[in-house]
Amino acid sequence: MKKNNYWTSKRKAEVVLQLLRGEDIETLSRKYEITVSDLSQWRDTFLSGGENGFKRSPESSKLHKAERLIGQLQMELELTKKKNELMRRRSGS
Repeated sequence: MKKNNYWTSKRKAEVVLQLLRGEDIETLSRKYEITVSDLSQWRDTFLSGGENGFKRSPESSKLHKAERLIGQLQMELELTKKKNELMRRRSGS
């Protein structure tokens, strides 16, 4: 199977279930090109919360959007500052 950078909660659960059914963690790691550490973490998450443990909470989704907006605003502010500095230099102030 080709490496996929995005794993849905359903796909993670399928791999974890294979692990829980007795498949070797090293074999699954190679098969899906996932680190043993990630597989272990997925297993622990699944055992504590089932497939829902992999899903993002609405709060984390809102936080992620807010962080992206802050980053975008910071970039716009920096560009505006540089533009203003260039304008001052050109006008001789």
